[in-house]
Amino acid sequence: MIKFYIPDGHLEKRTLDLFARAGFQVTLTERGYNPEIDDEEIVLKRIRPQDFPFVLSLGKGDLAITGSDILKEFELKYPKDRKKVRELLDLKFGKTKLCVAVSEDVLPGVESIESFRNYAEKLKREGREVVVATEYPNIAEEYLKKNKIGAIIRKPAGKTEAWVIPPMPEADLIIDTTETGRTLRENRCRIIDTIMESTARLVASEESLRNREKAKKIEEIVQLFNGALRGEGRVNVYMNVLNPGDLDAVLDVIRRYVKKPTISDLKGGGYDIFIVIDERDLKYILPELRRKGASSIAISDTRMIIE
Repeated sequence: MIKFYIPDGHLEKRTLDLFARAGFQVTLTERGYNPEIDDEEIVLKRIRPQDFPFVLSLGKGDLAITGSDILKEFELKYPKDRKKVRELLDLKFGKTKLCVAVSEDVLPGVESIESFRNYAEKLKREGREVVVATEYPNIAEEYLKKNKIGAIIRKPAGKTEAWVIPPMPEADLIIDTTETGRTLRENRCRIIDTIMESTARLVASEESLRNREKAKKIEEIVQLFNGALRGEGRVNVYMNVLNPGDLDAVLDVIRRYVKKPTISDLKGGGYDIFIVIDERDLKYILPELRRKGASSIAISDTRMIIE
């Protein structure tokens, strides 16, 4: 049995989409912690992704989907335990940026981390300390040390951006994740630096990978997920070339996008051709194929590509 932690929050929908594309049916309720899955060898549990590296390092589960920013924070806090968790796959979704921001109203002249350092030095001369609010205290500590800024680092229990909102803000600086920057802009927060970009990652317990049966099942899941990721945004294109004399012209078009198309003889003469391409290229390739002699062109979604 594989215990697989899946995230709630902004990663949840894309995670469920990935399971569906990989052939799994997952059913969950809004408040339920144990979603159902149509695989007798997998049990799911849904909690906060910030906890996944820690629980995997303790051997409490086998697989999880979490963010690379969370992995970085865990590594800085528990470097020995981080070695007990192996990253298997970059899932490419859930893209966020870990940004450094200040209030435009409180610090209107601060537009870079260098100018914030000047502000911090001014406070120090006055006998005061900079306060930084963040859910990533260890990444923040490393970043501030690199930029030679001393500060009190606090992990808020609520919304991080609220700590720099006037009047009388609780913090001078925040380090927070954002997908689009919209929430920060709406609260008049200016981004002055970006520490890292993050995506969702499939991770496993090293202990589980040393178990032969579990490792086999984990490898199967990785192959299915990888196939689903490779198939995303790709489409199958089927076509006929009834006039043999048109084949070379049609292939000239196809080979701009695909090196090795599948070509079969049609009964009665002509050819059947199959290719897989990026769906964004359809608008360019289809009119040309039609002009060069292709006919009966059919398009279908590519669910997954296993190599």
